[in-house]
Amino acid sequence: MIELDTLNKSFDGVQAVHDLNLEIHRGEFLCLLGPSGCGKSTTLRMIAGFIQPDRGRIRIDGVDVAGYGPDARPTAMVFQDYAIFPHLTVAENIEFGLKAQRTGKAERAHRIPEVLDLVGLGGLGARRPGELSGGQQQRVAVARALAIRPSVLLMDEPLSNLDAKTRIQLRTQLREIQRDTGTTIVYVTHDQEEALALGDRIAVMKDGSLEQLGSGRDIYQAPASGYVADFVGVTNWLAAELVRASDDGWDVAVAGVSLRVTPGTTASAVTAGAAVDVSVRPEDFRLIPDDAAEPAPGVQVLSGVVRDEQFLGPMVRTLVDVGDDVVMVHSGQGGWPAGTPARLLFDSGAARGYLRAGPSARPPAARAELAAAAAH
Repeated sequence: MIELDTLNKSFDGVQAVHDLNLEIHRGEFLCLLGPSGCGKSTTLRMIAGFIQPDRGRIRIDGVDVAGYGPDARPTAMVFQDYAIFPHLTVAENIEFGLKAQRTGKAERAHRIPEVLDLVGLGGLGARRPGELSGGQQQRVAVARALAIRPSVLLMDEPLSNLDAKTRIQLRTQLREIQRDTGTTIVYVTHDQEEALALGDRIAVMKDGSLEQLGSGRDIYQAPASGYVADFVGVTNWLAAELVRASDDGWDVAVAGVSLRVTPGTTASAVTAGAAVDVSVRPEDFRLIPDDAAEPAPGVQVLSGVVRDEQFLGPMVRTLVDVGDDVVMVHSGQGGWPAGTPARLLFDSGAARGYLRAGPSARPPAARAELAAAAAH
């Protein structure tokens, strides 16, 4: 439904979006995910028509929308700061866009309660925004956008100003609204949990380009780069040396132990002796006592010493020193006192190896997160 063809945009000589190619399907909930400055909001504003690309094409339903302003495109925008009129009632806020469309009075009277019911605000049309909670105000913004029945709903971090509980409630409601209406939604967020919960597909962006596109499950379980592995979810990074590489598996040495891992970088890009980094999610490790029976053949094993244990409610985080690395293990139960020798088990398919790009073994975010975890 939406085609972004070699989209480029710069501001004051700084490239915000670079050669972006992306197809968004009709009725899809697509999340643009990435850190601040990666180009996701700029991309959204170009789709909306608030910003014109320097080069490239945007097609909506096959129509090149170059030169079309926001009011001439089949899109509606929901902003981070609600952008609703404080002097108008809830119903009048929703009616504003309908009047701009020159929708008849009878049809307006029908649509306003319809969309209020859809967003869970039935009966609140006479209230003013100041009488509503932040979550309710954001629902008014969504209702106003939906009332004009856009083909595409564009949302720029709409839940970031809300408390955690309200965010979870509203993102559940957004999925239900999207399924009920069949509206195509393009949703910008820097929150990877939000993207995993909402998106049919996720487009992970880095430095204005598309780093990986796929379902949340694919991106989490098979990240195409160390950047994606580090940004989406929590992972451990183990410094390793490549012993042998093929497209179906790498043999690497970690803390003096030979391990088998899944390649995250093509075999042709690496040679024996290369420095690589191995990513393993905390939930993919299993802890056993150091003197336990040998695990089944094919299971990967690392030895370490427990540093700390942290109770986090639904799970326990155990920190284990493995060579020069600190490894996080997430499990349903604890009982590992500091100083206890232990072995960490994991399947080779749960570990992915990436060619080290420079002297720093792990992405900065991962190092900072592990350091913070160890400190607490």
